[in-house]
Amino acid sequence: MSQILSTRSARCCSAFLSAGALVVLLVAGTNAMAADVNSLFQQARVTARQLDRDAATLESYTKSNLAWKTHSAQITEIKEHINKAGTILSQLHAAREDAQPWQQDGIDAITPTLKELASNTEAAINHLNDNPKRLKDPDYLQYVRSNAALAHELATALDNIVEFENTKTKMEQLETKLGK
Repeated sequence: MSQILSTRSARCCSAFLSAGALVVLLVAGTNAMAADVNSLFQQARVTARQLDRDAATLESYTKSNLAWKTHSAQITEIKEHINKAGTILSQLHAAREDAQPWQQDGIDAITPTLKELASNTEAAINHLNDNPKRLKDPDYLQYVRSNAALAHELATALDNIVEFENTKTKMEQLETKLGK
């Protein structure tokens, strides 16, 4: 009975992931227009780091004999981080017009990575729904490995964007001190 409920729960999560990712990418909140782009990048960075850790954890699960429910719980964590990152990305897109060119480039750089993460996560959820006992299936392993690599790529990109802004701000402050 608990396996049936868990399977239904996982299918429900998959539906929410699909619908949530679509809604998040298509609908921008009106408050996002006034949002500080740098603050949004910092929020995205925190979320991407959590996603990176969770995706690496799930990848480590593939090297052991943990139950499918453990995988499912970890994928649920990943899905939540992707949805949160999607919400932030939606706000970044809404604020894009007011962003500096390098910030627009940053938004453009992280968008396809996050979309691919959402797609791979949905595929992994579907695999677990259809084949909960086939955790060593090559397709499932590829989704998990790919997600770990993409999550790391996203976290690194956001680290670089935030660090660039910090360095740029520091340089401007130094220029002001020098009187330029």
